[in-house]
Order: sequence, then structure tokens, then C-alpha cells
Amino acid sequence: MNLRSWGLVFFLFLGCGQYLDAQVLDTIGSSVVVSDSTLERLDGSVDSLLDKSEKILGVDVKVSGPLIENKVDRLVYNAAQDITSKGGSASDLLAKVPMVEVDMDGNVSIRGSRNLKVLINGRPSGMMAGNVADALRSLPADGIEKVEVITNPSSKYDAEGTAGIINIILKQVRLKGKTGAMNMGLGTRSANLGGDVSIQNGNTNFSIKLGGHFWRSWGSGWTNRTNTVNGIGYGLKQNNDVVNWGGGPRLTLSMDHQFNKKSGLSVSATTSTRMRNSDNDVVTYSGVSSVPLNYLWEQVTNNFTYGYGLDVNLDYRKNFDKVGRELGISAQYSGSQDNTDYHFTRLTEADLETRKEQSLNIGKNNEISMQIDYTEPLHSKLLWETGLKTTLRSVNSNYSYDSFNFQRNNYESILARNNQFDYYQNILALYSQLTWIASSKFSIKSGIRHESTQFGGVIYLPVKESYVGRPYQNFIPYINLNRVIGKAGFLRFTYTKRIQRPSLFYLNPYTNFIDPLNITSGNPRLNAEVSNNFEISTGNYGQIGGWGLNLYHRRIGNAIETMRYVGEDKVYRTTYGNIGINYTSGFDVNMNYKGKWRGNDWTLTFNGGLGWVDIRSGIDTGYLKGARNTGLTYNAGTKLSVKITKEWQVELWGRFNAPTYTLQGFTTNWFFHMLGVKRRFKNDKGGLGFGLDNPFIPKMDFITRASGKDFDYNNVQRLNMWGVRVNFDYKFGSLTIEKPKPVNRKLQNDDLKPPGGQEGM
Repeated sequence: MNLRSWGLVFFLFLGCGQYLDAQVLDTIGSSVVVSDSTLERLDGSVDSLLDKSEKILGVDVKVSGPLIENKVDRLVYNAAQDITSKGGSASDLLAKVPMVEVDMDGNVSIRGSRNLKVLINGRPSGMMAGNVADALRSLPADGIEKVEVITNPSSKYDAEGTAGIINIILKQVRLKGKTGAMNMGLGTRSANLGGDVSIQNGNTNFSIKLGGHFWRSWGSGWTNRTNTVNGIGYGLKQNNDVVNWGGGPRLTLSMDHQFNKKSGLSVSATTSTRMRNSDNDVVTYSGVSSVPLNYLWEQVTNNFTYGYGLDVNLDYRKNFDKVGRELGISAQYSGSQDNTDYHFTRLTEADLETRKEQSLNIGKNNEISMQIDYTEPLHSKLLWETGLKTTLRSVNSNYSYDSFNFQRNNYESILARNNQFDYYQNILALYSQLTWIASSKFSIKSGIRHESTQFGGVIYLPVKESYVGRPYQNFIPYINLNRVIGKAGFLRFTYTKRIQRPSLFYLNPYTNFIDPLNITSGNPRLNAEVSNNFEISTGNYGQIGGWGLNLYHRRIGNAIETMRYVGEDKVYRTTYGNIGINYTSGFDVNMNYKGKWRGNDWTLTFNGGLGWVDIRSGIDTGYLKGARNTGLTYNAGTKLSVKITKEWQVELWGRFNAPTYTLQGFTTNWFFHMLGVKRRFKNDKGGLGFGLDNPFIPKMDFITRASGKDFDYNNVQRLNMWGVRVNFDYKFGSLTIEKPKPVNRKLQNDDLKPPGGQEGM
């Protein structure tokens, strides 16, 4: 019986079974043991306040806390307290989060690695299944409550993401009554408009959220490339001007119903649309490098991507009479489609058209997941958690090319390039873990996860070729040793193994011919990469703030690396392979302190890191034999927030972004800074803000370099980073403070290697 059959049997079992779930909260002496799903709600609990329900008309109730928190297994950035994020996107916000870097294309990495998974409210999202950078740009920062960075997830998480998980938690309305909010922002680099309404009627809560976001960037750049063919040196030079823009709307409908004190149902559906457009004008020169290069052509290109996604989630749970016993079931459907097309016109120096071409690539992702979890207190100080999950995933890529026939005055299909690619991936996972509270000062969490993966696909042209990949099994151990030092200090050691499955971006054999001298295609035969992660953490967080220090080492085997080479036809080709061995070691530190200045509040934060990367080729033949790249990664960011009066607040923020290394090159670091001022209305029902982006360094160079056998590549893009933004928000409604209902368990698919943004090299 194959894995797909077992998955279908599991679905039938779940469909016929009783949907049960529960909240874990077992008091052990003076300690509390909780499952991961309830850990966040218990941290910083305000139950004593919420037990006293009172009517407040038109007033938003807030519980303030630190901007950065270091939890037992994650770092939390409380985005709701960051006024400089207003009017920006999730991509802008993530650039401020410790350990996270965001490059000029919006690609996200943790400690220099892009092998991570981005979740929305603890769940995978269809909007993240395609181009993650575009999805993050289209998600407004105003709607984000906090960002969690989990570098070493426990066994109950999917094993995907060698660098870890970024969990974006959106703002939720949890108060009783009819409430709502609206926000809008307008700027030279971005704009947003959104709102939400929530209606609480007894034990049932309905909410609707609708919003949209727009961004743009513009600049110019150049590319220099040299290569040697049969002992002769050739050169290529390109000068370009580019204008990019994108965005799209997003709609979420949700319903929560509490049947009784022990059972509740949560249903939600989110649909999102994203667009990205790039207009690029490139002039190309080529020839023998020992003499002046010849004018080759000017090419004017428009590249447009339209995508949409749908996420549907169902969670049901029930508590048992025994305190701490929990059985939960979750189900999810996630689907998305991206339509990417380009068309270009090639011109001579006399502006005569010599070639016109267009292409369309339709990429689809569909995924069905179901999960069952069980939690049982075995002893007053021992908690057992176990679960089973199945995921059935399918992707499809259909692409075509057309060339303009000047004699017939119409476009004709280029049959030799057209193709279709179908791919499936089925995963069955089982985990078990124990949490032991040895004393009030010491605890251990350890577990094991097993994941079985089957995959295969069909490439239809030039001849239909079906293939079945070799199934693989992964055993993922996890251990977390935590020691409390004093009242607020801690010392922690964690180890886990992680895997990274390739996403459609890396698998898709579609070749982008926008620039015929620089082409990129995927590799449908990629396997998962495997990493071993070690981390030692210490710190101390008190009432006025604190600090945290993390030492880490990561070894990635079978790493998916970018492969670049130049053929005898002088075309620069980029693809991907399981060829690398990646060693990364370093440390990162974060500090967060607050105090009073002339009776007014201030907060000061710092986060940064230093690391060493060593990437080696794992193959002993071909043009990458013996290839190796090493380098120092570093980043630093600081933020100062001062509440000048009760209504006025000022924030300053700046950050150096870390360099990113690949087997054959690197992308240099860069600096970004912001200034924000906000004026709150009476009773804090809303406010008006003003922000400046990069006022002191309006233009910035983003440099990418690569080298290999007989070639060197250098690219510089100079983008305008200066911007102005104005934002407005307002809250309305009649609220009643009540104790929040338990949050239903969230289904998590923490997998798929996201796009690395190397397609332009």
C-alpha cells in the first residue's frame, strides 16, 4: 500500500471520527505545563484583568509589553508597538526583526539562509506558495500583531525549514460586542487601505477583514560579465533602467463558535490577489574583451505576474475531564495560481524592431492537509504529546512561447519551447515528545519526528517522460534543555535536525528567456536537503527590558545550491542542484530596554549578529569540482522610540543587512533607516502618522557577484530608497472586555524551500 493510499485511508478515518480538541493547561505544583498551542497565550497572561468584565464605549483596551521577547523556543517581535511600520508592508517590517534579513528583491533569510518557511497565523498560506517576496510585499504591516522567529522548532512542527520558521500573526479582534477599525496610508514607495468588523453574539464571533496594498520601486543598474571560450576572452555589458510595482487585495472571513466550556469550532477562509509588474529597458554590448564591445541591441521588456490564493481552515476541539488531556483535529485546503507573462521588443541603434516575443507560464499549487494531535499528562511533572499528519500536494506548470512574424504581422507559437510539468508530493508524519519539569529551575523537552515522503512527476515535451523519485525517510530528533537563572535569566541548549523540500520555484523546468544571454530554469529532480542545528542561548529579561545571546552552528548536507556556468554559445545559464555542503556558525544578540525621560516613556532596542559561512561543492566532477566559497556575515539594527507627550511619539530606526552567500558568489550588505512621527487622537481611538524612508541615503547600490570556471559576473542595481508616507487609523464600536476563548489548534505545514531570488543572475 503506497503513501497516497495511506493518506486517503487517513482522510476517511478522520471524516468518520469524532472531531475533538482541547486546551492544555496542567498546573504542576507551582509550575505550569502547556502545549505549544497554548504556550503563547500563557506568556504574559492578563487573566486577572480580563476576569473583571466591564463595559467600555468607544475605547480600545490595550496591554503593553516589550517590543522584543525571548520565549522558551522562539523570539517574538511585537509589531503592534512599532509605529514606523505603519503604511509599510510585511517585507518592510521583517527587515526590523532580529536574526531576519530582507534583500532588495524582498527575499527573506534567517542568519544568511533562505531555507525557511513563512507561516500566517501558524498555518501555511496559498499566498506564500508562489513568490514569497511578492506575497510579503502585498501583506500590509498594519495588520500584523507580531512576528515569531523559531530557529529550532520542536518535534510537533513539520521538519521543513533548515534555517527555521517565521510565523506572522495577524491582528485578531477578541472583544465582545460590535467593533471595527480602518486604516490607510499613502506614500511615494507604498500605499495601503484596509478595515475590519467583528460581531460577537453570545458564544459566536463573526469577523470580516478587507484590505489592499500597493508598492513600487525604481532605479537603474549595470552588468559586466567576462568569460573564456576556447582560450578567447569575451565580454558582455548591460545598462538598464527599471520600474517595478505591485500589490493586491486580501479578504478574510472567520467564525468562532463555543459550544460549551470544553468544545469549540473555528472556521476561516482567506482569499488574496497579488500583482507584480516590472518594466525594464536594457542596452546590451558584447564582443571580444580585448577590444571595445559592439552594440548588440536594446530590449524593452514588460514582465507581469498575476496571482491569487485561497486558504480554508477548520479546527475543532474538546477538553476532557482530566486536566491537561487533549485530542485535536485540524484540516486545511490551500491553493494558489500564478500567471506570469512577459513580452519584449528588441531594437537596433536606429530604433528598428528586430524581434518581438511573449510568453505565459501558469503555475498552480494545491495542498490538502489533515492532522490529529493528542496530549496526555503522564505525571504531575511529565507531559506527553503525540500526533499524526498527512499532506497531499500537487503542482502544475504550463508554459508557452510566441514569436512575432513581421511578414504575417502576428504572433506564432514556438513549439520547441512549450511544455507542461506536473509534480506530486505526499508526506506522512508521526511525532512524539515529552516535557519534563524536573524542578522550578530546570526543564527538558525532547522528541522524535518521522516523515515519509513520496514524489514524482511528468514532463510532457519534447516527449512525455514520467518519473518517480526515490522515496525517503527522515527521523528528526529534538532536545531542549532549559535552566532558569535567578528571577528572569535563562540558559538553554537546543538541537534538532531539519529538512528542506524544494518548492515549485526550484523544480519548474520553465526557462525564462527574457534575456536570452542570461537564462534560468528549475530542476524537477531535486531532493530534500538535511541540516543539523545546534544552539546555545542565554539572557535575562525583566520589567525594564533585557538581553538575549544565541550561539549557533548549522551543517546542511545535500544543500540546494545555485549552479551557474557559461557555455560555448556565451549564454549565462542558472539552475539548481543538490550539490552543496553548507557550514554556518556565529552568534546574534538582542537588547530591549525602556525607561522614563522627563516623565515620558522611551524604549531602545538593538539586534545584530556575526557569523562565518563555508559552502563547499559536494561533487567531484564537472565545472563545480572543488568549488568553495567562504565569508563573514554581519548585521546590526537599532531603534529608539520616545513618547514626547501623551499624544506625540517619535521613532528612529536603522539596520545594516547581512551579506548573502552562495557556492559561487554573494550579494553585498546594505543599509536602511526610517524616521516616524505619530499623533494619537483623544482616548487613543486612532491617530495620524508621518514617516520618512532613507532620508540621508536616498539611493543605494545592491551588488551581486559570482564567479566560476572561465567566467566572472558583476551586477549593480542602484535603487531609489527615499520615500515619504502618511498614515491614518481609527477604531470604532462598543466593547466588552471578556476572557479570551482558547485559540484552536492551528494546522502547520512548515515546508518547501522558498524562492531564492537568483533568477536574474
